Amino acid sequence: MTRTTWLTLGLTSFFWALMFYLGKHALTVMTPEVLSAWRFLLGALVLLPWVGQREGIDWQGLRRHALPLGVMAVVGIGGFNLALFHGMRHTSAMNGALIMALCPLLITVFGALLTREAVKPRQLAGLAFGLSGVLLVISGGSWARLASLSFAPGDLLVLLAAACWALYSVIPRRFIPGLPTLQVTTASVTLGGVFLGLNALLSQGSLLTPAPLSVLASVAAMGLFGSGVAYLWWNAGVRAAGPGAAAVFMNLVPVFTALIGVALGQPLTPVYVAGTALVLAGVWLSTFAPGRVAVPAGTMTTEGAK
Repeated sequence: MTRTTWLTLGLTSFFWALMFYLGKHALTVMTPEVLSAWRFLLGALVLLPWVGQREGIDWQGLRRHALPLGVMAVVGIGGFNLALFHGMRHTSAMNGALIMALCPLLITVFGALLTREAVKPRQLAGLAFGLSGVLLVISGGSWARLASLSFAPGDLLVLLAAACWALYSVIPRRFIPGLPTLQVTTASVTLGGVFLGLNALLSQGSLLTPAPLSVLASVAAMGLFGSGVAYLWWNAGVRAAGPGAAAVFMNLVPVFTALIGVALGQPLTPVYVAGTALVLAGVWLSTFAPGRVAVPAGTMTTEGAK
């Protein structure tokens, strides 16, 4: 894995951690349907002129891969966001974080099933370290706290969201091998935004919600960084490193979430430090190959994301 891929996947995890705080602020005014729609419609407005200027729209390639792109949009963007936001309304933050921590494992499993990509011992070790770090962070180092978890109705929705994201992450490598990353990301984000917009219109009656400037700024940041830039870098990272290696970076999301909380005034505890160390060890184990750069032959790099 190149240093650029390391950096972009790490920044993607940071952007998604930031979305928890921006989204929580926006949801004080907007419904999950309207917020999700605007997030990806704005993301599409960022990506469409970008791809048009850099390489143009590959209409022939998009038509050829219309089915997998449609699945990515409806399941990986629409299904993921709706299931996650609604699930978090009916479960605790601790339960939600624990369930979403299954994403790297699900991506590795889906990747092995759909792409026939062998799971290496280093990846398994990295997953174990990463998941251990996540569990340490969200439990506060208390085994009793983990053992006392109870399952609320929203837990199944959060688990569905994790499965939707895992599927989104492995589809391009298996079913869209010849289409550049920028085309895949722009098409899936745009189609996902259209799907979420239609869903909001049908279920909420309108996409227009009066909101203060701070909420509008939060939604704009979510569209630019959480949908446009982050999804572009994520898809490029998956192609460059493979689903299993890229998946481990998702373990950084709850760690970054905790660190952002510290920046906002929450105390930094030894548990957070130990959990972060475990997660970083997991990322290193899963992605570092001594003496070579782990970029499979014939795959895309992050050239389109620069």
